[in-house]
Amino acid sequence: MRQKAFTCLILGLVCSLCAVLGSAQQKNQASITVEGLDGSKVTFTLEQLRQMPQESVSLANPHPTTAEQYEGVLLRNLLAKVDTTIGKKLHPEDLRDYVEVAGRDGYRVVFALAELDPSLQDNHVLVAISNEGKPLDDMLGPVRVIAPQDKRQARSVRQVTTITLRQAP
Repeated sequence: MRQKAFTCLILGLVCSLCAVLGSAQQKNQASITVEGLDGSKVTFTLEQLRQMPQESVSLANPHPTTAEQYEGVLLRNLLAKVDTTIGKKLHPEDLRDYVEVAGRDGYRVVFALAELDPSLQDNHVLVAISNEGKPLDDMLGPVRVIAPQDKRQARSVRQVTTITLRQAP
């Protein structure tokens, strides 16, 4: 009887370990897709995001009243990968373009392209992959968009899956 109980215990531990390792592997293979106006799509894995130039922003956390440091890639840099017109090349007709960010839970927010353009505003909307140097937990990540200039965190999307450039009619 003890042998059977011991075997069940070992099998349970092995299953738990496999689940943890599978979750970590799945997290490393997580990706986001960025889509341009022309329908072109680029998918970025966490590893590819880590290889890009990193920025950091502080985000006020009202509970408790502290600031958290997030690290990742500026949203405008990802948009440039799908030929988004940004910077001095931005034309008046481009000012009706907007970016829709969607999370795994269906939550969606938008940013006007002009908000992301450094020649018009000094916003640093971040596609965050870590917080205080550690990977984002499952509740927030593995990818989160942070809008540090907003007074409320309503446009800080957790569990980001897609970022799509659109044009208002």
